[in-house]
Amino acid sequence: MPVTIRSIRGVLNFYTFLLAAAMFIFPVLIGVYDLQKAWQNADRDLTYALEMQSTALQRWFTINQNTVRSLAALPTVQRKSFESMFEDFRNFSRANSNFDSIVFVDAKGSPVVQSGSGINTHPDLNISDRDYFKDAIEGKSHITDVIIGRTSGKPIVIFSIPLIEDDGFQGLVFGSIRFDTLLNTILSTHFGATGKFLLLNAQGKSMQETGVGGNSFSDETIAALRSSNGQSVSYREASGSKYLAKGKQLERTNFFLVARMDYGEYLGPFIANMLYFVTVSVVLLFFMLSISRKLYKKVDRSLNLLFEGVVKTEQGEYDSLDPDLLEDAPFELRELGIAFSSMAETVRSKTAELEFRSFHDELTGLYNRAYFEDAMRRFDSGRFNPVTVVVCDVNGLKMINDTLGHKAGDDLIVAAANALANAGRKTDIVARIGGDEFAMLLPESTDETAGEVLRRIRSEIDEYKRGEDSLPLNIACGAATTSGRIQNIEALFSEADKQMYASKQLEKPHSKREVLAFLSSRMHDLRKASHDRKRHMAACAAIMEAFVREQPDIAPEKKEFLILLAKNHDIGFTEIPPEITEKPGPLTDEEYLLVQRHPETGARIASLFPELADLAEPIRLHHRWWNGKGYPAGDGGEAIPLESRLMAIVDAYEAMTGDKIYRTPLSPEEALKELHRCAGSQFDPVWTERFITFFLEYREREHIFA
Repeated sequence: MPVTIRSIRGVLNFYTFLLAAAMFIFPVLIGVYDLQKAWQNADRDLTYALEMQSTALQRWFTINQNTVRSLAALPTVQRKSFESMFEDFRNFSRANSNFDSIVFVDAKGSPVVQSGSGINTHPDLNISDRDYFKDAIEGKSHITDVIIGRTSGKPIVIFSIPLIEDDGFQGLVFGSIRFDTLLNTILSTHFGATGKFLLLNAQGKSMQETGVGGNSFSDETIAALRSSNGQSVSYREASGSKYLAKGKQLERTNFFLVARMDYGEYLGPFIANMLYFVTVSVVLLFFMLSISRKLYKKVDRSLNLLFEGVVKTEQGEYDSLDPDLLEDAPFELRELGIAFSSMAETVRSKTAELEFRSFHDELTGLYNRAYFEDAMRRFDSGRFNPVTVVVCDVNGLKMINDTLGHKAGDDLIVAAANALANAGRKTDIVARIGGDEFAMLLPESTDETAGEVLRRIRSEIDEYKRGEDSLPLNIACGAATTSGRIQNIEALFSEADKQMYASKQLEKPHSKREVLAFLSSRMHDLRKASHDRKRHMAACAAIMEAFVREQPDIAPEKKEFLILLAKNHDIGFTEIPPEITEKPGPLTDEEYLLVQRHPETGARIASLFPELADLAEPIRLHHRWWNGKGYPAGDGGEAIPLESRLMAIVDAYEAMTGDKIYRTPLSPEEALKELHRCAGSQFDPVWTERFITFFLEYREREHIFA
């Protein structure tokens, strides 16, 4: 099947792409978050370390500056008592080893008192050009950059305090304080894995352990650090190493403290997390692709199997799917495959049934007219010559249908079909082409072959009639074989049909007699077989005879007619099976409808016999009520023959008082009351009263009828 966005594979590929994209986007988002988090953590660490170190440095500068300020406030300095001043400076310097020297400078810039060398030891030296002297003239204290001390050769920082009196600038006091210990402490202090501190001078050069300017920061880096407004800055040194740094200007100094860490430390957690998520995503994607591919193969194999089954079904091949191939299919598709196989089997069965029905008669199982006509066209080609056509017609079918019902008529048709099928050869085609019409095609047959088939048909009919419960089967047949005179198959059929019709006319009287004899035997058998029906009809005849004998206004021949009617009024029950007529319980609606047809069936049977033909109408209407209801319903009152009205009264009385399988009989008095109650609705009111009066006047006869 082609792969499209709507196909299973296309949809699976689409969602696989979405999942792969999600697995890519998810680590990216996590990475962005982790990168931002790592930056925040690194910035926080830098900020914390910078604040701690700058606070310590600022405190060191403040303490030393205050110390020098205290020295400048000594009385000896205020009085300019040089000898005493020297003693004080020397003693303080000896007591504080971090002080390299303490110097008093006069207003002209000449060092007058030095703690290490004495008074006016360097008369030619003038420091008026120094920045801290210039600041002192303006009344400002000053802290210099790190310089190398002349006497100690160690890094020092000079703290100067101006001496200002009412009459103006009087000089300054400065202290040279050794910076090497503190600088070593700063440079050796680390934080995190790679974090350390750098101290930059006014020129942006970092201080080494020697105190002199070391590696220089680029102007761009210095500008970025100074203008970062407290934010971290990344920069790369000339060596290629990359760092993340943050700087802070120390108050009242030219020093700029920098805290920095390797860029790798900042990126480390991010890279580790990214590697973790990428690895997990790749592994999950691999397994997902493997599982989806395996699932696709199963689904694709199952769908292809179903698709092939559908295509075969479309082509008319209704094969079930291979259960072994369905075994590995997903549950839903396996169930679908099983349902499809069941459907295919049902369709194959139904299709075969439809094909059979399309060419076969449903009742007999023989070929139908459509198949026979198609066979005639094939036989007309001449390949099967000589060909014989036999046309047959079942005699007496209408009489059987009218008297015994269509069930018996169907049985007669089936019997005829069996006789014809058994008489034919294996190569012969036997078909039912109409209600009671059959036809046979005999390929490669002669007149002798046709005669032999007709003899076998008669033999099969005789064999059937010798069986129990057989019907009066008679078949009129006509045959025609291709000859020089008749070659066309249609003409051959017409010739056979003519011969069949002639045979039917000859056999008609015999067939009718046989049907009548069968019906007469059937009525006789009914009277013998059904004790209840035999007793009922005999009792009705006795009651009718007793009643009409006492009616002077009924002619003698009419009385005999009424007695004969009473003896035969229920002959229509020949159509009704004994299991209904002898049923001990109530009838179903279908069974009652069948019983309601017995008057009309009895009328049709009576009309077939000359001696009973006049009974047909009275039998047909003996269950119609005076008000037109009953069965068959129609015009009531005197439109109903007198014979039928009298028969209805006698039949109802006997039915109520006679023995019944399904109920207890009523007493004569109760039956007469019921007749009186229904007079004028169900029964003729005049004759009902005369019937009641007859029984009341002759009670001595009750023992006959009770």
